[in-house]
Amino acid sequence: MRRLFACLAIGIVGLTPALAFDGETQSVLDRMKVGKLVPITEIAKLMRNSERWCYAENDGACSWSDIYLEVTDEGATYEIGNAWDADHDVIFTDNGKFADGRYICETGNDWLPSIRAINRANGVALGGRELWALKTQIGDGRSSERIDCFDYVLKGSDAEAETITLLQRQFIDGATDTMNDVTVTLHFNAESAAALTWYY
Repeated sequence: MRRLFACLAIGIVGLTPALAFDGETQSVLDRMKVGKLVPITEIAKLMRNSERWCYAENDGACSWSDIYLEVTDEGATYEIGNAWDADHDVIFTDNGKFADGRYICETGNDWLPSIRAINRANGVALGGRELWALKTQIGDGRSSERIDCFDYVLKGSDAEAETITLLQRQFIDGATDTMNDVTVTLHFNAESAAALTWYY
């Protein structure tokens, strides 16, 4: 009887789908090496296949996150979310342009009109004068526009968790500073990506 239960258990385990990356994502990982720069053409594939990019992740919460809405050979359109202050989360849409086979660069797009906001305490969306006041506050606090570019170095991957980690490096007028480096965790599992929150 014990042998029968053991055989059944093995059979059930064998029927459980293994967690893994999709074929295109796995092929990117197969071509890349940890610690090496990832070409922007490969980054574009990761953008297309991922559910959410979580920056400086800490215990399931992100400093900010990206969801890539559309990715072409020229660039990407993405939704950025973060905690604006202790009371509000904000979400807006921006876009970037691929450059030099290496970077995604800001375009100077005016993302302010696309801002949506949520009350962090109760999850209720802001509207009317309350949303207008918050947009005005955010707009007044923006500094002069500059075009920054970013590239990515592979840090590692976890097939079971369906995550890839990259180091994002920021370039301002062609120069970078390690103080601006940030680890980004790419989530490929829709359920775990949806569970991510933003910390303030």
